Amino acid sequence: MKYELIVLEPVIPDEGQIQLLYQQLIERTFSISHFALPSYETHQEFVFNHPYRAWFIIKHKDIILGNVYIQYDNSIGLNCYDQITETQIKSILDLVSSKLQPLDPIPSVRVGKFFLNVAISNIDLQNKLKNLGFKENQISFIIKTQ
Repeated sequence: MKYELIVLEPVIPDEGQIQLLYQQLIERTFSISHFALPSYETHQEFVFNHPYRAWFIIKHKDIILGNVYIQYDNSIGLNCYDQITETQIKSILDLVSSKLQPLDPIPSVRVGKFFLNVAISNIDLQNKLKNLGFKENQISFIIKTQ
């Protein structure tokens, strides 16, 4: 099966991957999980102890496109550079689905399918996913603290 020359390199991690992932974090335009850039040491500790089911660096030929992780709730975090194409997105998600199966559903805990969380302000990625036939399912709100 050919996937548009996309390669998913497992995060081991080694020092090179930690530096690459930190650089991607610095350059990220959209974020869901954090509002301030962590220190390099905090990032390094996170990468070594990541809570993900699987985590990959995305490569297309010799170009790094970003990274993708799969969580135990079957959510997929797709962190790519803005220039990513719909074809590349489809190839990445097809590859993820060929490597991993969604975990079985647990009522009120986990749906039995993969899904993506996308920052509300990342309209470009939302449109690319819609063009690929993905269906919007939910919008999340963060409770404001006093």
